[in-house]
Amino acid sequence: MQTESMDREMPMNDIEAGEHPVEDGFIDRLRLLADRVGSANGLAKSAGISQSGLQRYLAGGQPTRKVLIALARAARVDLLWLITGQGEPEQDDALNAAVPSSIRSLTRLPLYKEQPAERSYAGDLTVKPESVAGLGFCRFWLSKHGMEASDLAGLYMSGNSMEPTLANGDTVLVNIRQRDTIDGGIYALRGDDRTFIKRVQNEPGGYLRLISDNPTFKSIEIRRADVDVIGRVVWRGSLF
Repeated sequence: MQTESMDREMPMNDIEAGEHPVEDGFIDRLRLLADRVGSANGLAKSAGISQSGLQRYLAGGQPTRKVLIALARAARVDLLWLITGQGEPEQDDALNAAVPSSIRSLTRLPLYKEQPAERSYAGDLTVKPESVAGLGFCRFWLSKHGMEASDLAGLYMSGNSMEPTLANGDTVLVNIRQRDTIDGGIYALRGDDRTFIKRVQNEPGGYLRLISDNPTFKSIEIRRADVDVIGRVVWRGSLF
């Protein structure tokens, strides 16, 4: 209790003296805190720091530990998660609390209605603008599951070759940064001017075995150089 009182009474210039290192993704976590409280200005006010100070941290400035503690308390999140991104964001005593409406803000992910027309050199999916729809996801939910909106694209599943795992018409999220194939992972791939989703097995000699979960479809073996790995499937949505 004495420490908390000292934190509140300490002048702002003392609070902000001495930077504390934070891990990658801190700015995104800080934005989530602002969403949770309602706004960046609201977060600054609740934490007892200046709006200009918060904007400095959002621009990449390093906060002090006391500022980090104040921010975590203001948004009721775990301090270790705020600093490192490890663990769960909620404090233990708030795990079962209702999620405030302010953190339900959505981010728009690209959703490809048809098969992508081409792939850019960076692995991004590129199609004509009229082929893209918006797929809304809660930024807080994505962060909680270790996903970044900028790394994701949506695809409609076509056909029944991946049943029962993926059904015709399912929507999948593809992480376009996860292009190194892991045995047993499901990936979106492109070859012969078409896009397909298969389970992948790495084979000797630079080959990939593309496996359909539906046993009525035979697996095929293809040279790794003859196919573009768009990314790994990390989520699916379907109707029952």
